[in-house]
Amino acid sequence: MLTTFIGLFVSLAAAVIPTFFYALAFYLADRYEREPVWMGIVAFLWGAIPAVVTSLFGEIIIGVPFVGDPGSLTAAVVESALVAPVVEELAKGAALFAIYKFMRNEFDGVLDGLTYGALIGFGFAMTENFLYFVGAFSEGGFVDLSLLIFLRAVIFGLNHALYTGLFGIGLGMARQATSPTSARRWAVAGFAAAVGSHALHNLGASLSSVNGLGIVLSLGLAVGGIALVGIVMLLTWRQEHLWLRDELLGEVGVLLSQAEYDSLLSGWRRSPLLDARKNRGQAERLHTAVEIAFRKHRLRRLGSEREPTLAGQIEELREKILGR
Repeated sequence: MLTTFIGLFVSLAAAVIPTFFYALAFYLADRYEREPVWMGIVAFLWGAIPAVVTSLFGEIIIGVPFVGDPGSLTAAVVESALVAPVVEELAKGAALFAIYKFMRNEFDGVLDGLTYGALIGFGFAMTENFLYFVGAFSEGGFVDLSLLIFLRAVIFGLNHALYTGLFGIGLGMARQATSPTSARRWAVAGFAAAVGSHALHNLGASLSSVNGLGIVLSLGLAVGGIALVGIVMLLTWRQEHLWLRDELLGEVGVLLSQAEYDSLLSGWRRSPLLDARKNRGQAERLHTAVEIAFRKHRLRRLGSEREPTLAGQIEELREKILGR
């Protein structure tokens, strides 16, 4: 009884603790305009509960007709590399698309899409990992459990965040697209990338039982995915830095002091918004100024016909600073 309790506790801790730190790191990666905490929590919980439940039912209903010989390698490949990626990315991506569609003021571009997608993916991974860990412990004890924790929580700990994050990147590009056709293409490309990378990883994992090259495929995707996310973050930080420089230059002496403007454009080691936490009023001013800059850029890029409410929002934010 005690051994079972310890196994469950270790499974739960191994599923929750690494995921918490992964999710926190992605959330804090938004240097200038972090998403509302409540939306981040909702995104994470969607991945952790509804997306997992929906995926389980979907894979059972859709997968059964495709699996002719349950337990065979062919069945494993079909189920894991064809059915599961589509069902799971649809279940996770539904919430991400809803944020993109209905919370457009909180979805400015690529980094927002990557952040929300990663949070949903981490929620999904946490619940899925716990279920896998419990199964491994019940079948092989602490030896199997330790190996699976190393693989799923460490080596492949970012995978689900990467898959849904790719869809988020596509939606972020769609958010900045200048035509509806281009927006649709980016959204479809992002979802295809999510499903494709998920399928390739699962294919490698399924084939690893008969050929060691399978795990090499999965490892290569994991390393490549981390590198891609890093590159996207660096490029997005640079892009947002330019938006702030260009859109707030004319606000110096009106909404911002020269010192505040310079602080927003300061070095990359630490977020200027974090530095301003010591003075809450200044932190709120800087955060509002960032929102103004991003909205001014979007209005300039997309025009008032595509974004008819942006001009009013910008004025409201300006009044918020001037009124204070």
